[in-house]
Amino acid sequence: MDDKAEKYTLRQWRALRGLRANELARESHLTVRTISNYERNIHRLRGASYKNLEAIAKVLDISVSDIFLSPTSEKPKFPVKEAS
Repeated sequence: MDDKAEKYTLRQWRALRGLRANELARESHLTVRTISNYERNIHRLRGASYKNLEAIAKVLDISVSDIFLSPTSEKPKFPVKEAS
């Protein structure tokens, strides 16, 4: 499956990569709270600095534009499970 052909939420990208929020935070040099805020609140994600988005995208091996769903798209029905 070509993950980059699909549009996922930030949380779904993280789950696809098998990362916990604290792992993504550590690897991107952000706080767990910041990652959690971005995952729960699209307005905070859209207001994030490019530097933060670039750090997250690098860890997830995606482009910054892959992080965003279009405003008119539904969230994908991809099931999200936390990494063990």
